[in-house]
Amino acid sequence: MRKFIAVYVDLENVAGIVDLDSMLQDIILEENQEAPEEYIFAVKFACGNSQSISKLRGQLTNHNFEIREAPHVTGKKNRADLIISLDAFEKLYLDKPAIDRFVFVTRDSDFSVIMDILRKYGKEVWLITKEGDEQRPIFTNSTDNIIVLSPKKKSAPPKKKPVSQSTSDKQEGNHGKKSRKTPDEETRDTVAEELFIKVLISLDPSEEHLLNAIANKMRQLNKSFKIKNTSYKRMTTLAKEFEKKGWFKTKKNADGHLLLSDLEASR
Repeated sequence: MRKFIAVYVDLENVAGIVDLDSMLQDIILEENQEAPEEYIFAVKFACGNSQSISKLRGQLTNHNFEIREAPHVTGKKNRADLIISLDAFEKLYLDKPAIDRFVFVTRDSDFSVIMDILRKYGKEVWLITKEGDEQRPIFTNSTDNIIVLSPKKKSAPPKKKPVSQSTSDKQEGNHGKKSRKTPDEETRDTVAEELFIKVLISLDPSEEHLLNAIANKMRQLNKSFKIKNTSYKRMTTLAKEFEKKGWFKTKKNADGHLLLSDLEASR
């Protein structure tokens, strides 16, 4: 199942505090659906003056954002909010592509007008904003979900991070010798572990989570990721390595699928 997402970045208000790489990952990780979904960022639109654009031009270009310059007209006020709101309304009216979720990255309460309109017509509306703004009633009353921008990327406690060597230690040849990983294998294993950790720390530790759903989120975060290209070969092997280190407990559900529970250790 595909979910089409439109992301609008108000550069005037967030250019100095947002990391696009982390932000787009947070949108995927925030999703609480267990059923595998493919998230399509169908609209990626950023608007601001030339100075704010320059702060994020590299990341905007790497993620194929449409960049629209909105120079100041009077004093410090520009028309970024109007330009973004009209584009979002146009997408709603044309319904091509049919957007399921509109995400606004801003601190400007003027966007509450278009957010209310979108929700009125059955669209899901998310807000990504700076810490402190998430409790403002004008935002909480016009959105379905709010994500707080964090300047620091999420990382796991060093003492909990699995060591790839533990897997290779088990890989013995016919003569009882341990096989050694190539640099490429080490890199792929590290990528797998870091993706797994990133998803784990985003999950509700009090709930049970399907390993298949976690694997889907890992692939969404990194489209080139394939567990078969790592030394683990299977997601169950990767999960068992983490379980041994106390990250969580595993069990099988009625359908035989692996469930992860007791994720407090991953905090």
